[in-house]
Amino acid sequence: MTCDRGGVRDDATVTTSQPYVVVARNIDPHADNRIHADDVARRFGFTGALVPGVEVFAYATSPLVATWGEAFFTGGRVDLRFRRPVYDGEQIVVTAGPDVAVTGPDGVVRAVGSASGPSSPAPVDLARYPRTPLPEVPGRDPVVGPFGTVEVPGDREAAAQYLVDVDEPLGLYRAQDLLHPGLLLRLVNLALMVNVELGPWIHTASDCRFLAVPRVPEVAEVRSVVTSVARRGAHEQVQYDAVVLGDGVPLLEVAHTALYRLGS
Repeated sequence: MTCDRGGVRDDATVTTSQPYVVVARNIDPHADNRIHADDVARRFGFTGALVPGVEVFAYATSPLVATWGEAFFTGGRVDLRFRRPVYDGEQIVVTAGPDVAVTGPDGVVRAVGSASGPSSPAPVDLARYPRTPLPEVPGRDPVVGPFGTVEVPGDREAAAQYLVDVDEPLGLYRAQDLLHPGLLLRLVNLALMVNVELGPWIHTASDCRFLAVPRVPEVAEVRSVVTSVARRGAHEQVQYDAVVLGDGVPLLEVAHTALYRLGS
């Protein structure tokens, strides 16, 4: 991972009073990524459709934002790795220590990682993320270097609906017109989806550094650069760094990992 990890932490200790318990949902079962459909997921050895990693990430952020409030988005960090699938309808438990764990109803840990609170973040190096035209046709494989830049209009209705979809209990998102971290990370996934020809694929890890409070923007922009393409067992893996901007303001920097082509 090559994102700039600078910054002086002012309060890096996570102290959440209670585990966060929520029923995980596959909120878009008709998504283009058919690993979120029962029949396709079973072909790859899973027992059913996978809940997307971005939604597992969204659930994991709830106790962190509950602890620090809006200030979390100024220098807060979440590094989460998805170890086991989460299935639609499972009740999961999120604990944050500074270690973070997402545990299923069977007691098996599904995702692990770490988190830290507000800090004085180093500015993102935007020179690493040049604006690049989108390809006319997505490539069969990613290559090391910049992805095409993604621009998406802000949508307050969609932002509000996402809070409902992930059962987000915190009122500050609605009160302060904030974008949910899960939506920010969905934009990072979108960079892969529009630049690479994909079949079923799996998001496996994200190391996220929040840079500014994410108000719903007029335009969101994702600039990203592929840092590694490699084989992982039977699968093809891509790692890329991305920065999400809202109306030109850097909001989130991510080191992102996905299995973009699944082997049998």
